[in-house]
Amino acid sequence: MEREHYDDKDGRFISELFAEDKAALLPLPTVAFDTSLYTTARTDKYGKFTLDAGKHRYSASPAICEETVRLHITSSEVIVMDSDLHEVVRHRRLYGDDHESMDWIPYLRYIACKPRSLRNSGIYDMMPESMRMYMDGCESKSRGKVLKVLAELTERSRFESALTTVNKAIEHQATDPDILVSLYRRTYMDVPPLPPIEPSEAIPSMKVIMFPSDLAALDAVLTKGGASNS
Repeated sequence: MEREHYDDKDGRFISELFAEDKAALLPLPTVAFDTSLYTTARTDKYGKFTLDAGKHRYSASPAICEETVRLHITSSEVIVMDSDLHEVVRHRRLYGDDHESMDWIPYLRYIACKPRSLRNSGIYDMMPESMRMYMDGCESKSRGKVLKVLAELTERSRFESALTTVNKAIEHQATDPDILVSLYRRTYMDVPPLPPIEPSEAIPSMKVIMFPSDLAALDAVLTKGGASNS
C-alpha cells in the first residue's frame, strides 16, 4: 500500500488512492440482504406438503389440513408459517435421497386435546405399529395424558426416543403416564439400575419391638384424660 501506483501520473501512493475511493463509497444497507425463498404450498389431508416437484415431503400440522401454508425456505431450513405468518414448525431442508421430514410435536399436541378422536384423526394411521398397539392398551381416560407425555418426550429428545420408551413400556406392560416418564428417565438420563442389597455382617441387625394388640390399657388412659369412647 505504501508505494507508488504504477498507473498514476501524479506518483501517489496506493494508500492515498484507496482512501480517495473509500471516501466515495456509499454506506452499506442497514438491513441484511435476505436470500431466502418465500413461497406457498398446499397441504394434504394429513397436514403435509411437498417441495422439489414432489420429491421431498414435509409435515406441517393436523390443524392445517388441505390448506395453503406460507413457506420461508433457506439453504438449510424449511420454515412453515400459518396465514398470519406465525411459525408452525421448522424442518431441516431435505436434499438428495432424504424423502420425508416429519415433526411429531404438533400432531401429538393436537390429538392430546382430542384423545377420543385418535383413531379417526389420521394420526393413528401414521404412528408406528408399536405405538398404535400401546395406545390401544391404554385406558381411554389416561390416553390424553399419555399423548401429552409423548409430545414432551419428543420435544425433549426427538420422536425416536419417545418410541423407544413406548417399546420398553410394552415390555413391562405399563400404560400409566408416570411409569412412561420413569422409563424414559431410566433410559436417557443415565440413571443406573441399582443392584439389590445383599445381607452382610456389616449391616447391624435391627431389634423389632412388638406392640401389644390389646389396646384396652391405652383406651383407659385416653378416657381418664377426658377423651370419650367412640
